[in-house]
Amino acid sequence: MQTNECRPGMVVECLGHRLGTISGVQGTGAAQVLEVRPDKGRASAPPLQIPGRYIAQVLENTVLLNITCEEATEIGQGANLEPDAAAPAAAGATPAAPVVTDVALGEPLTVPLIEETLVPVTQWHEAGALEIHKTVQTVTQELDVPVRYEEATVERVPVNRVLAEGEQPAQRQEGETLIVPVVREEIVVVKQRILVEELRITKQTRTVTRHFAEPVRREEVTFSHEGLEAQPTESVPAQPEQ
Repeated sequence: MQTNECRPGMVVECLGHRLGTISGVQGTGAAQVLEVRPDKGRASAPPLQIPGRYIAQVLENTVLLNITCEEATEIGQGANLEPDAAAPAAAGATPAAPVVTDVALGEPLTVPLIEETLVPVTQWHEAGALEIHKTVQTVTQELDVPVRYEEATVERVPVNRVLAEGEQPAQRQEGETLIVPVVREEIVVVKQRILVEELRITKQTRTVTRHFAEPVRREEVTFSHEGLEAQPTESVPAQPEQ
């Protein structure tokens, strides 16, 4: 029983159940007393006084007791600080034989029966180490991006109409088509203006697909291990930089 390793801040467990945390240690060796602040209870209540003889094992950050939490609470509150017949025996100790007193003939005789039980105790051990190495690779990613552009077509429509005196033909819009009049003067017996033709300009929107190929980067993970078998994992592509 390694009672000399107990220190404040360690966790105290009773047969697999957590009791509380050590707030102080009094004395040394087997005569030491642990001051345990239970997890359940009033914060203003005094800590439990647990004698060192109830310690079964001391791990790195945990103290294991060989009694239940209920028994530890009763003992820690002063109900049973002295050794008695009901207290569990220390590891390796032989329980005391029951005392048989003289009884009168015909009177019943009560003989206590004592047995030892095994308490399972587990402890963490380092089994190996796992190292993760991250590398950056550059790959080419292709992407098709649709873009739009406008085209203008010009249609020459003959008109050849003589304009009236003072008439000024103006351009006009018909749907997506812009009509621009073209006027020329011709010499006749009298000078007159003739509407020769109209330009019909239509604007259209077309969509083409352009191909782009740009390098992008992604991250891959490789593993090296010592004592453990590494499981392969799929690489995760990195997000393209903005």
